[in-house]
Parts: sequence; C-alpha cells; structure tokens
Amino acid sequence: MEPIISMPVIAPNEFLGIFAVSTMVLVLGVGYAALVTLSKMGYLSRKWIPVSYIFWILQAYSLYDLSVRIHSSPFTFKVLMIAMLAYLFAPHVYFYLVEQAEKRYSQAEEHR
Repeated sequence: MEPIISMPVIAPNEFLGIFAVSTMVLVLGVGYAALVTLSKMGYLSRKWIPVSYIFWILQAYSLYDLSVRIHSSPFTFKVLMIAMLAYLFAPHVYFYLVEQAEKRYSQAEEHR
C-alpha cells in the first residue's frame, strides 16, 4: 500500500496573494538583516536598529499571513514562528561573537 499525502487545496485565485506575501517575507527579512548589519558595522547610526525591528515585526506578520494562506498545519506554524524568533536574535549573536573574538585575539596579540 502506498502512503497517501494529504495536502490542503489552495484556490487558484489565491496565487497572487501568496506570491506577494512570500515576497514580502523575503524583502522584509533582507531589510532587517541589512539594517542590523550596517548599524553594527558603523555604516549607519545605531538609531536605525529600532527601524530594523519594525522590518522584523512586519516580516513575522507576513510569515503568519503566508502560513494562514497556505493552510499550514499547527506544527508547521509553530516551527515557522520559532524560526522567526531565531532570526530576530541571529544577527545580534553573530556580532557579539565577532566582538568577543576580536577582544580575545587582540589581548593575545598584546601578550606576545
């Protein structure tokens, strides 16, 4: 007996909305990452960090809307939201680790 995969039917008239919302997830995610990165690197003022959080909030809402439009299962929805939380903290963790590595290796260079 072959396994049966049951997928929800997506209405053809929903395609444009799904496409637009999924594009917004990508665009807003790039905007969030770019603003955080440029602010942490010093190319932009640190005042842009709160604006990046607005991009993240809009991205999280867009991902929620996308999961509703494609009829995601409750488990998939939870995984997507956990991924969004991880995406919120990932750039900060990365720059923290880079900062700590620079401190550590600059101290090692001084002791030589």
